[in-house]
Amino acid sequence: MTIPNYITLFRILLVPVFFTALVSYETGQEWLRWTAFACFLTASLTDAVDGLAARVMQKYSELGRFLDPLADKLLLLSGFLGLLFVQGFPYTPPLWVTVTIVFRDMVIVIGIVVIFFVSGKLQIQPNFLGKVTTAFQMGTLVAILLFWPIAIPLWYVTVALTIVSCLSYVVREMKLLNSHA
Repeated sequence: MTIPNYITLFRILLVPVFFTALVSYETGQEWLRWTAFACFLTASLTDAVDGLAARVMQKYSELGRFLDPLADKLLLLSGFLGLLFVQGFPYTPPLWVTVTIVFRDMVIVIGIVVIFFVSGKLQIQPNFLGKVTTAFQMGTLVAILLFWPIAIPLWYVTVALTIVSCLSYVVREMKLLNSHA
């Protein structure tokens, strides 16, 4: 285990704390919202820290290539799915926003599994657009947790990026599958 992997594991361990605080929130229990925000912000920032640590320390690993995107998915999906159960937030995205984000992640995971069965290799290769999409999803959740009105236009941009990045992954994975055929 490398230091970046430990950082990623810490991020994964923050997810249930974040989710529990988020779904337990009710109007007037601001400490739960701030706990959820602190966990989410810490997890989001450590996403950058583990990647930077891996680059600086030259500590890349197969485990890290698997755990890092898994941690992102767990954090973001728990945030958007958790919002479905929360009352009292002034800005919560409509169901179709969450469905779009969940669907994209399902498509990506199914693609990874199919490629594994076809090629025998576990290939998890995020692209720039995927990273931008992740950043916008995180930013949207931050705006929602802070009750910022900018959350509304942000979730529209986030959905557009989510759709475009999903299509880019599908096109890339189809090319990869065709090259193995």
